[in-house]
Amino acid sequence: MRNIAIFAVILAMAGNAGAAGFRLAEQDAKANGMGNAFTAVADNASAVWYNPAALTKLDGINLSVGTVMVAPAMSHQNEVGSTAIEKIDNKLHIPPHFYVTKKIGQKFAVGAGVNAPFGLSSKWESTANTAKVATESEVKSVNYNLSGAYQATEKLSVAVGYSYAMVDATLNKRHPLAARDIVLKGDGTGTGYNAAVMYKHNEKWDFGATYHSKVKAKLEGDLEAVTSATSVTAVKTDLTLPDMLEIGAAYKGYANWLITVEADYTNWSTYRNIIIRKQSDNSLVSKDIKDWKSVWAFRIGAEHKLNDAWKIRTGAFYDMNPVTEKRFETRVPDSDRLAWSIGTGYTKGSVTVDASVLFLKFMERNINDSLQDSANQLNGKYNSSAILPGITASYKF
Repeated sequence: MRNIAIFAVILAMAGNAGAAGFRLAEQDAKANGMGNAFTAVADNASAVWYNPAALTKLDGINLSVGTVMVAPAMSHQNEVGSTAIEKIDNKLHIPPHFYVTKKIGQKFAVGAGVNAPFGLSSKWESTANTAKVATESEVKSVNYNLSGAYQATEKLSVAVGYSYAMVDATLNKRHPLAARDIVLKGDGTGTGYNAAVMYKHNEKWDFGATYHSKVKAKLEGDLEAVTSATSVTAVKTDLTLPDMLEIGAAYKGYANWLITVEADYTNWSTYRNIIIRKQSDNSLVSKDIKDWKSVWAFRIGAEHKLNDAWKIRTGAFYDMNPVTEKRFETRVPDSDRLAWSIGTGYTKGSVTVDASVLFLKFMERNINDSLQDSANQLNGKYNSSAILPGITASYKF
């Protein structure tokens, strides 16, 4: 099996719509409808990802499968020279999620999940100035997680878990001087762990926290220079994906209402640079400095129970941007963002179907002096938005 080119993953990321950088925070349709303020709630099988300590609250066997799709829109207008508006090609991304949990006795529970917490792709129009820096980027990532939870006291549950990540990516770039295409392809694997707590203070208040560790991977792939005769070089790199911390509180003091708030921290300081070397002799091929900064996201969500069958939900969040102006690039034309979501859930017997949609707006970003852009191809205004519809079907045995 080829090893994940997470170097291609990160180089290939283009405007992840879910969370800052190239993180996809949306991993369940119910959570998506509540602005992903779900760490202190986690009352379905997606607790495997959002807070595995909550697995002890789920009786029997719980199974869920679904997707939170991403439909991004992105444009660039250079204020010097041509002022034409450049856009990415429209494409719908459909990252899947699957979770299963099982209660064991009165105090133990286990859960397993498959999801895509990092990913997406972009392709700028061939005539765009931005395409002279990056033509096409694509990444497919899959995360496998296994967690176990223990009810330590009547109020406190704890959990630990193991993660295995697989990523496949392709990066295309137009070399402006050599007038040729540069293609980077690769894949590989990395491992990490997670830990979580859930504390029930009383009948009204619940508190939760989840930590996902860094994932360090040794990656291998091929670098192709496409000319009249294509040359291929086997390359490698090391990359550390960020660790993440989510802390939340949920309040059930109003009749048939649940209110939840959350703060998420993503340690993007792990993303310093990408150093690519030849596999044959370890010689340096390239060094790409990133110097991203760690950021916070702040979320709020609500759920109202209409009756035993129907629930309605809403949420919002503000997510900060980790990409500095000096390191700005069209693969990740990021900015601070605001989002609002709505959703609903229907339960009949052992079956529940959750549906939601999240509307995401990136703050307009003006770039004047990116170090990635010696010819001023990237300067100007960037505007982005995205719609994230989600659906998850669950069954309880």
